Amino acid sequence: MLFGKKVEIIRKKRKLSYGKLAELSGISSRSYIRNIENGIVADPALRTVMKLAKGLGVSIGELLGDVDIKD
Repeated sequence: MLFGKKVEIIRKKRKLSYGKLAELSGISSRSYIRNIENGIVADPALRTVMKLAKGLGVSIGELLGDVDIKD
């Protein structure tokens, strides 16, 4: 599974909008989260991954589990 798809699944499961996730994560742009989910930003920085995990209420391990790693 791609990282962005994993973020999308968890976000929707928690019934969070892009805006609410951005607010909870401390990420300033809703469109950046949308770009991650759509694969436009395929390899976000570790700091961003940490912020998303916090906003989604999951550990980094849960967020990265089953994520395909590109070579």
